[in-house]
Amino acid sequence: MGATGAAGQNVVESLVGHPWFEIECLAASKRSEGKAYRDAIEGAVFFERAPGSDVLGMEVSSVDGVDPRGYDLAFSALPSSVAKGVEARFAEKLPVFSTASAYRYEDDVPVLIPDVNPDHIGLIDAQRRGRGWEGYIVPGPNCTTVGLAMTLKPLQDAFGVRSVRMVSMQALSGAGEKGLRGDSPYRRKVEMNVYPYIEGEEGKVVMETNKILGRLVDGRIVSAGIDIHATCTRVYVETVHTEVVDVVTESAATVDEVRRALVDFTSEPQRLGLPSAPERPILVLDDFDMPQPRRHREQGFMVTVVGRLRRSTLNENGFTYILTSDNLEKGAGAGAVQTAEFLKVKGYM
Repeated sequence: MGATGAAGQNVVESLVGHPWFEIECLAASKRSEGKAYRDAIEGAVFFERAPGSDVLGMEVSSVDGVDPRGYDLAFSALPSSVAKGVEARFAEKLPVFSTASAYRYEDDVPVLIPDVNPDHIGLIDAQRRGRGWEGYIVPGPNCTTVGLAMTLKPLQDAFGVRSVRMVSMQALSGAGEKGLRGDSPYRRKVEMNVYPYIEGEEGKVVMETNKILGRLVDGRIVSAGIDIHATCTRVYVETVHTEVVDVVTESAATVDEVRRALVDFTSEPQRLGLPSAPERPILVLDDFDMPQPRRHREQGFMVTVVGRLRRSTLNENGFTYILTSDNLEKGAGAGAVQTAEFLKVKGYM
């Protein structure tokens, strides 16, 4: 659902050739209804790995006209303004994996990164009972939250995390179509520039990170309670977000110990052998000029890359590092597909 937009196209390319899932329906708004998929996205093609003619030739359905009972699962890349009602209609019958924010802040909905908070799937049972659904909704986090939560998880486990200060330099593709289209007024504002404000983004990062790193206790998530301050900016980069992170740990650690915690971190997708899982979820580079968004994908689509790890001079338990995270892959479509893989293995389909 929402197959014609930037995030939707990324879901599609992440599903093409997938060993477990097969695309049976592409759905979008009524203006795309009845068109071949290639015609529906004409003039706004954002694929990096274009699908074959079998997918490009599929007839696009209107989301409103699709009967969820004909399918096993649904992926939603709908705008949040319309996702609320549509996703609920589908979740009455089947699992829905969403890139939208419509349900992220509901108490019975996990914001899931399988690498970070796999136990939060316990909320799905409460969600089904409370809402009377046969299916469920599992959204992924905001694309800016992903890299931050990924790198904080091993530090939280090893040393505890007291506070975080983060400045993001977010790629144009994080704004969706308006960031990618060459004729977009928004893109022109960012061109050869740093645009120092992204509406609503900073609050999302704070809320989602504390929810994801929180604990599931008696059917509800207890916030991690980390003091997080985020400043989010847009930069003239096509894909891959960059973040500068200052973290203060609860217990003392050396730079080498922090590095080892990041390097040694493995997660459920690796242990379960999920098709989309990289060999290592976090890569720490020692090069003085890494990581760089332009070179991120040399390391893979689904990894979080960390570099310039050093001690902060502001606090004796403080550390600074720079990370890059692929906002379209790990932060959107491919991340949703990995979540579906995880819940399939866990018996939730």
